[in-house]
Amino acid sequence: MKSNFIAGAIGALALVASTVSNAAVVIEKKHKVIVAPNRAVAARYIDRGRVLEVVKARNIRVVGAPYMYRGYYVVKCVNRYGRTAFCKVNPRTGAFIGVSFRL
Repeated sequence: MKSNFIAGAIGALALVASTVSNAAVVIEKKHKVIVAPNRAVAARYIDRGRVLEVVKARNIRVVGAPYMYRGYYVVKCVNRYGRTAFCKVNPRTGAFIGVSFRL
């Protein structure tokens, strides 16, 4: 009874901690320990306004609004040679990935 209470308390504490960060839920039983990743927290993406700031900081002229495509933010832009291109930005870190003509 005491071990069930402790295991439940640890699981509840891990659940509360996981809402703040991406912590794992740990459930201890008599014969094994279960460590499950918490999937309740949504992935944290940067704001679309921040994507525009990242692209404009590289002196690239933005033509369209940023949108998600294959796991990246993509912005229609004009490169330094005057051609229409697409800029890719990492949605989690905000890192500029590059300019491509085709996706």
